[in-house]
Amino acid sequence: MRLVELSHAYKQEKGHEAETADQLLDYCQQLYIKGEIDYPSYRSLFQRLHEKGAESSHSETELV
Repeated sequence: MRLVELSHAYKQEKGHEAETADQLLDYCQQLYIKGEIDYPSYRSLFQRLHEKGAESSHSETELV
């Protein structure tokens, strides 16, 4: 899956375009967990979205 395809799938499912790269990353992770995209596609999308500044809402936070 390419980034443009991920964006299109997001729009079809959610009814609107993703406003941030973070939203696309979260959606990508959901698709991977549900088995709807394979690991190579997930890794490629993950890397490209991080290059665009995306941060996962599921990433660990540092405890103070």
